[in-house]
Amino acid sequence: MTARVLVADDEPGMRDTVREILEAAGYEVVVASDGDEALARLGHGHFDVVLLDLRMPGRDGLSVLRTLGEARPTVIIMTAYALEDQLQAVGAKAFAVLHKPVPVPHLLDVVGPAAGKAA
Repeated sequence: MTARVLVADDEPGMRDTVREILEAAGYEVVVASDGDEALARLGHGHFDVVLLDLRMPGRDGLSVLRTLGEARPTVIIMTAYALEDQLQAVGAKAFAVLHKPVPVPHLLDVVGPAAGKAA
């Protein structure tokens, strides 16, 4: 069964690049441009893994992660910001934190086990 991944990032270039990489690796990918859209998509379908940009306008990645509670897909936070933000994501029980720009092999090395953990 193909793992479903939701990618939420307010930067269209980053969002589309991650989508293309994951689709080429065989994942089914849905995208969202902000936290509210991510929550809406999560409310209307099953996802194995969610990649959330840490800082987005409106509802940010940490807010989405905390809203999901314990019964949630495996969440990976992506950020280009400081270590303090990354530590907050770990404290909020993210599976992993990826620093942008994410090298393709590293992205796949993290998403693979996250998808396996969800299965």
